Amino acid sequence: MSIVVLLTQWKRNNLEKQLISILNQSIKIDYLIVFQNENHVNIDHLKNKYDFIHVKSEYNTKYFGRFAYLFSIPTELCIVMDDDIIPGNRCIENYVNQCITKNAIIGGNGRIGMLSPYKNNIIQPIDCGLRKGSKVDFVGHLWCFKKEWLHYMFSVKPYTYDTGEDMHFCFSCKLFGGVESYVGEQVNSNGMCDITMNRLASDEFASWKTTKQSLRQSVEQYWIDKGLKYIENN
Repeated sequence: MSIVVLLTQWKRNNLEKQLISILNQSIKIDYLIVFQNENHVNIDHLKNKYDFIHVKSEYNTKYFGRFAYLFSIPTELCIVMDDDIIPGNRCIENYVNQCITKNAIIGGNGRIGMLSPYKNNIIQPIDCGLRKGSKVDFVGHLWCFKKEWLHYMFSVKPYTYDTGEDMHFCFSCKLFGGVESYVGEQVNSNGMCDITMNRLASDEFASWKTTKQSLRQSVEQYWIDKGLKYIENN
């Protein structure tokens, strides 16, 4: 199946490490895209060293624009990566195989039990690491999915464009298409989503530091009102 990998470029400067990793993956990637919102980091020198498609928006499309752009790419499978992860060299092969086998969205990390004040559940994070493979409410960090599922994401207006694309994507796929989400099983470092074990995700650009949790709670309630049922904590 044809594969597109989209890397997100915002304010971090990890792109070259990501490019080296993606271009040395164990399976063929048909399209490699760097999706850049605004011009906070100059990547012109990398365009002369590595083979990728550079998509740049002067307007900040925030978290949703990168997913929307994938409609224009003629592939069957899509992988979207945040800018704070360096995947192992068999990560794409590993995640693609799980996506096809489970017929589900496979992510780098995930959450069971939501933050909503209307529920009694306490959030249970499942972060990047070995031997996961858990079914979760939603995934983040990395999303591996069939392109045909994108139409679920854009069939309903997001509660906000400022945050919550991880929830909006997974919740819409589950509610409208019956598509579940799993944290990718990673049996060794080669197949891992992030060989840095989240070390790059705690800088000043981390969205979890700058986003109001109350806004994410509102996103969750938005989907509860639409009829979404969550996975209950054990």
